[in-house]
Amino acid sequence: MAFAIIILFVIITGLCIGSFLNVVILRTLSDESVIYPASKCPECQKPLKWWHNIPVLSYLLLKGKCHFCKTPISLQYPLVEILTAVSFVLIVLKFGINLDTLFAIIILCLLIVIAGTDIKEQVVYDKHTYSLIGIGLLYSVVTAFAEIYNDYTLLGSFTLSSQWLVHNPVTVSLLGTILGFVIMEIISRIGFLFAGDRAFGEGDSYIAAGIGAIFGWRMVIPVLILSVVIQALITLPIFIKKEFKKGNFITLISLAIFSAYTIIFYFANQFGWLQNIYAYVASVSVLVILGLLTCREILVQIKEPANRTYLPFGPALVTAGIILLLV
Repeated sequence: MAFAIIILFVIITGLCIGSFLNVVILRTLSDESVIYPASKCPECQKPLKWWHNIPVLSYLLLKGKCHFCKTPISLQYPLVEILTAVSFVLIVLKFGINLDTLFAIIILCLLIVIAGTDIKEQVVYDKHTYSLIGIGLLYSVVTAFAEIYNDYTLLGSFTLSSQWLVHNPVTVSLLGTILGFVIMEIISRIGFLFAGDRAFGEGDSYIAAGIGAIFGWRMVIPVLILSVVIQALITLPIFIKKEFKKGNFITLISLAIFSAYTIIFYFANQFGWLQNIYAYVASVSVLVILGLLTCREILVQIKEPANRTYLPFGPALVTAGIILLLV
């Protein structure tokens, strides 16, 4: 019973904070204070009544429309509120009620705000990414002091060894910050070679730095790989649709062959059909060749600005970070 009450409290808190995050996202974009003036309809500008601001419930009661001007209310409001509430519950289930939970909640809120502004206006604000980096570094300092305190409590002393200096939370977090930023900047600047412009915005490099600060240098590359997969799942259908309309069937066929072969290779490897070293090397070689040919076809297409499909990469990075935080 007590556990159910705690979860209910966490859900209500998450919904309310999610409602506030919506305000932060929208008022950051409009350069307004998050405190004053009171909430208002963005269309007719009339101040909202208290019962218009109940998370999720108000959206349902108003049938998704403004009470005054009947303008449709963006789905962003209930979606962010529900996402925040569900994530809060998962955080509490994972970490319990402790300091880790507090830091995880703050990190989650920053990630949601960053994704929100990037999705709506393709803008990432320095004050949000710097805060993300700062909270990651602060958490590493707190964790390092906790390790020192635990050693004193359990062993009666603390030994400042060279191994601890290399592997302590602060060092891991600092290296993660630097590695995340550097890797994203390198990838982004490679875009100049193929498209004459950055592959990603500068804000994405700071998001990667923040994720590195939070999770440490060991997790930077796994998060980046996961974010690329997420971005590909979103972008590929749009890219394929555009290529089909333009009749670029060579690109589509090469992409289909590469995808099919990748699936076959995966299952063949899982079922042990490639245990022979020669079969494995030959299969990998074919996979690499098909991948390079497919990349060449795609890069030829995106060299023309009219053929490019731009979607912000920040939300994919944020999603990968939230997945790692919760799972």
